[in-house]
Amino acid sequence: MKHPFSRIAISGVIGLCLLGTVEADAQAFQRLRALRAQRADQGTPAGTTSHTINVAGTAREYLLLDGARGRPGAPLLIVLHGGGGNAAAMVERWSAKAAQAGIVVAFPNGVGRAANMGTWNAGGCCGHAMESGSKDVEFVAALIDAVKQSNGIDPRRVYVAGMSNGGMMTHRIAIALGPRLAGAGVVAGAMFGGEPAPAGPVPMLIIHGMKDEVVPYPGGQSTLGFVAKSQSKPFQPVRYAVDFWRRANGCETPAAASTSGDVTIERSTGCKGADVTFYSLASANHTWPGSGGGAPMLERYRYDQLSATDVLWDFFSKHVRN
Repeated sequence: MKHPFSRIAISGVIGLCLLGTVEADAQAFQRLRALRAQRADQGTPAGTTSHTINVAGTAREYLLLDGARGRPGAPLLIVLHGGGGNAAAMVERWSAKAAQAGIVVAFPNGVGRAANMGTWNAGGCCGHAMESGSKDVEFVAALIDAVKQSNGIDPRRVYVAGMSNGGMMTHRIAIALGPRLAGAGVVAGAMFGGEPAPAGPVPMLIIHGMKDEVVPYPGGQSTLGFVAKSQSKPFQPVRYAVDFWRRANGCETPAAASTSGDVTIERSTGCKGADVTFYSLASANHTWPGSGGGAPMLERYRYDQLSATDVLWDFFSKHVRN
């Protein structure tokens, strides 16, 4: 008999900077962490293949979902899990979209002291990856090269998106690898201040809940102690990241803003370098919008005013690097 928690419910809500809002309940966090450890040996999710590449003398792993079914010239999307999660936690959020849109999707694994509980070295967070100086930018660059060689993807349509600690890492990757990217998306992530100027303009989409308890909308240390301990710097406000990319992308005119119910969208188009779009979600906590995880205890954190997967791909599909 299967456990009542699905793989995505268990894998998708735990970690230090994390994939779902259940982190607000420390006891639930511990229970789900134990459950996920029990299920860590269940293998590769259906429809994906597992790969390993060497980066700076370290073996790094990723899952690959070929929604293009081997057709050359497909777009490549790299999806970064949240801190304490793993690649498998993100697959279900993208499997249907990959097949529908013909996307090759790569899901890299972060590094951690425990198997299948990885983090990313985003500069001011998180955990083992930050403390060990993990070469995560180099990993993503090598991953792009490897998938380009094996799958014949379109180099003008390479995108990266991440959740929480993975979103923080997405900012860092976009800054370093901008000339190789056609777009980037951050869900519930943050910046830390003092970032270098990006290597080039990058179309940027940012989604953040105003009730986020893990990566607070106003910035600062996380309101959850075990998350705050994984930070070496306070989070900057979400507005800081939006303004950073507006400046970097040459967006000189005010953003066009519209509000519908809970969702406020600010669009900066006609920029000298690249567009910036910001979704501010008034009642959302630390979550991947549109994904409830399937477990009854997680339903109170569900946010269905939009689907982050749909919003991200709609944004990415409009951008091709020249």
